[in-house]
Amino acid sequence: MLQKILLYPITLIWKIENKLLRFLLVGLLNTAFGYFLFLFFIWIGLHYSLSLLFSQIIGVLFNYKTTGYIVFENKSNKLLFSFFLVYGFVYLINVLELYFLGKSELYEYILSRESLQFIHSLPINQDKLSDAIGQAIVILPNSLLVFYLNKKFVFEKKKNQG
Repeated sequence: MLQKILLYPITLIWKIENKLLRFLLVGLLNTAFGYFLFLFFIWIGLHYSLSLLFSQIIGVLFNYKTTGYIVFENKSNKLLFSFFLVYGFVYLINVLELYFLGKSELYEYILSRESLQFIHSLPINQDKLSDAIGQAIVILPNSLLVFYLNKKFVFEKKKNQG
């Protein structure tokens, strides 16, 4: 019974024909999983680059199965290396984004906004708040980049394949 309840959202997603929309829905699950891993690692005091690395490694294994199977309808483990390369490339971009966001005044602006004062009450080391905010900012553009790279370089069906 519990398995049926857990699989119900996947069954609904399978009925969606548009792969980008399917990717975005599966991506919500994958993103939540990866972001909470990232928050956990910065919460325990790791630098954002290590937090990102560990959450990416664990997240990639999870994402490979959900993205490969649900979005691109491919159960093969032969593509795992290419999938890791895509995420490795996006990891490097992500670290650069967080670095440059950290050098900008955007965090100070966000943290000084009266409407966002609740951020200071989150159970995260106040020194790490900017890392959490920065990662939240880059999630969507990086997700779209991951979709494009996976579609083009990992799960693309070759023209001579049936």
